[in-house]
Amino acid sequence: MTLMILNQAITNIFPDWRMINEFPSGLSYIEESNNAKIISRTWDGDGIRRARLCQLSVPEKFYAETLVIYPWEMSEAPIFGCEYLRIGGKKYFGGIDFHPLAQTDEYLREYIDNYLDDMPDTEAETSKFYDLKQYFSQKFWFKKKEHDFYHDFYSTAEEYLVRYKLLLEEMEPTHSMLGLHKKYDLHMGDHDPAHGILKAYFSEKFADFYIKKFLFNLMDEDL
Repeated sequence: MTLMILNQAITNIFPDWRMINEFPSGLSYIEESNNAKIISRTWDGDGIRRARLCQLSVPEKFYAETLVIYPWEMSEAPIFGCEYLRIGGKKYFGGIDFHPLAQTDEYLREYIDNYLDDMPDTEAETSKFYDLKQYFSQKFWFKKKEHDFYHDFYSTAEEYLVRYKLLLEEMEPTHSMLGLHKKYDLHMGDHDPAHGILKAYFSEKFADFYIKKFLFNLMDEDL
């Protein structure tokens, strides 16, 4: 299968964003170990603080593609997140959401319902990968199948990204939300299922480094 990797969606939907590939010292664009490969990318652009993409592949065993977009820190906008996992050619998982920074009815109406109202409510009730009680909305798109559904995932991710672009364009500046971005990073980083496979194919030290310094890079920041 040829994947329509998510960096193509970024290029198509956000043509003015700049791929800057800013990495912490010690991390390269491509990392390889024990037949595993990680490709990392970052972007900068109007309305965002940071966008990052990780593609982790172990031939015939595992593939994961994760995209997270952090809005400008002076914006109350939710954080965009999506990922697709293929495990051994037998299990497939996909998730897409506007991760709310607050679970109040007012926040959800303004930043979730106003942009995703016509999207179906989530069918996810429980998940071994996600804590659905925090940072997930009622519009969380989630699938797990025993067959590949990447095309469906990709087209849905594009739709969510188009709506997220509209949200970013309509946001008004407010007070700094960087502290809430850090809380998101701490929660997601502590629960990231990628740690296990990074540890297995690279090392525990690298797994901790990659999650804390790249994927969720505010985890260790003193704000």
